[in-house]
Amino acid sequence: MTWLLLVALLLSWFVFRVRANRRLVRPSVLDEEGRPYERFEVRLSDGSTVPLIDTGSGEADPSRPAVLLIPGADGMRETWRYQIPALARRFRVLAPDLRTDIPDGATFDLLCRDAAEILDARGVSSAVVVGQSLGGAIALRFALLFAERVEGLVVANSLARVSYEHVGLNRTLLVPVAMATTRYFPTVVARWLARLWSRLEVWMFDRSPGSERVIDYALWTGPRTVPARVSSARVDLLKDEDLRPRLAEIRAPTLVVKGPRDHYVPPVWSREVAGLIPGARYVEVPGTGHVSHVSMPDTFNRILLEWLDEIGVTADSTEAARE
Repeated sequence: MTWLLLVALLLSWFVFRVRANRRLVRPSVLDEEGRPYERFEVRLSDGSTVPLIDTGSGEADPSRPAVLLIPGADGMRETWRYQIPALARRFRVLAPDLRTDIPDGATFDLLCRDAAEILDARGVSSAVVVGQSLGGAIALRFALLFAERVEGLVVANSLARVSYEHVGLNRTLLVPVAMATTRYFPTVVARWLARLWSRLEVWMFDRSPGSERVIDYALWTGPRTVPARVSSARVDLLKDEDLRPRLAEIRAPTLVVKGPRDHYVPPVWSREVAGLIPGARYVEVPGTGHVSHVSMPDTFNRILLEWLDEIGVTADSTEAARE
C-alpha cells in the first residue's frame, strides 16, 4: 500500500510539473536599452508558423549584412540572448525558433529548407549562418544545399552525425538523470542538482565561470520550456544522416567554435569538421562545455565578431554578393 501511495504521489507530481512547464514563459531577449525585441512570425510553405526576432531590418539601411542564428535541439531563439544585442550593433540579425511539428516522413533537409524560407519571407538573399549544436548541423547542410546564400558559416559545439558511443557508461546513465531532474524536480532542488551536474560536466552543464548562466538557461529558457518529445523529434531527423562525406564541398569561410570541456559533443568531432571543410578555422572558448555562447558569451562574441571582421563581412561585400 505504501508503494502504491508513493507511486501515486510521484505520478501526481510529474503531471503537475509537466503542466507547470507548459505555462512557463521564457524571459524575453532584451536589447541594449533593456527593451524586448519585437516578435515576428513566418508562415512556412506547409502552413507551420515560426516565431523569430528580426532586428536591424529598418528601411534606413537595407544593405546591412545579415546574420542568421540557428538554435540547437531545444529550438528557441532565446538561446541567443547574449549574441543578438552584440551582433545587432553592426548586422541585421534573424533569430528564429525551429519548427515544433515534424511531419511524418520528413528528412533532415526539412529544417534546412525552413531556414531558406525564413530568409525569403524576410527579404534576405544571403547571410552569415551561425548554428549551435543541432543548429550547427542544420547550418552545415544549409551551406551545401544553398551555397550561394551563405556569406560565412559558423558552427558552435556542433555535430555532423548522432552518436553516443563516446559518452561512456557513467555519463550515459547520468545524462537522462540530469535531464529529468532539470525538467521535473522542484526548482530549488533542480538548481542544487544542476550545480552538481556542472561540477561533473554532465549534458550541457560545465564548470566554467559562467556555469550559473547555463543553469538559469536550463531552468527558465531551455529544456523546461520545450517538451522532450519535440527536441527528440528534431534530433531524430539527423540520426540517419552523416554529413561528413560532403563537408569538403563547402566553400564558404567557416569558423568552428568549441567548448573544450564538452563531453556531450566531444572536441574531436569539431576538430574533424574543421579538418574536412577547406580553410575552416577551429577556435576554443576556454573552460566551456556544450553551450559556450551561454556560459562565456563575452569570449564567444569576441571570437565571432573578430572573425567576421577578418572575412570582411560588410555592407559593401553584401551588395557585391547580391550583384
